[in-house]
Amino acid sequence: MSERNSRVLTTALPAAITAVGLLAVAVGVFLPWFRSGAVLRDSFQAVGVITTLGFLDGTALEVLLYAWYGVVPAITLSIVSYALGMRATAATIGAFLAIVTGTVSGGATVESSGGDSPLGIAAAGPTTTLIGSALAVLGAVLIVVNGRRGASRIAGGEP
Repeated sequence: MSERNSRVLTTALPAAITAVGLLAVAVGVFLPWFRSGAVLRDSFQAVGVITTLGFLDGTALEVLLYAWYGVVPAITLSIVSYALGMRATAATIGAFLAIVTGTVSGGATVESSGGDSPLGIAAAGPTTTLIGSALAVLGAVLIVVNGRRGASRIAGGEP
């Protein structure tokens, strides 16, 4: 394999996997997460309803509800960081975000019922977000691992 092809596999492929994963997360949070009768709500609308009803007022989980609004800006920050050459920072932001969104969407995916209940969790949003989160974590790990390999070669150590 030529050096150019090797470089593409070690830098571009992990970045592409992470970007596709984060894009899927971004799409997934806007897909239906909850259904109430004929109304489907995305994750942000669901957070708004929970906030309005005050179910979590005064608890630590209330902070997490407001943090959910930062998902798309965090995705943007991760991608911009990578474009500016800050691969480790981008991978860290992407992995952290993917772990959080993956945990929430994983729980929602498990709890979603395929039944015809008029009230419940819709599967489209959580499932898409969960798949995107898994891809983003995989890509972020590959970015970090490949960065460490490159660092040992640059420093003159044994690969």
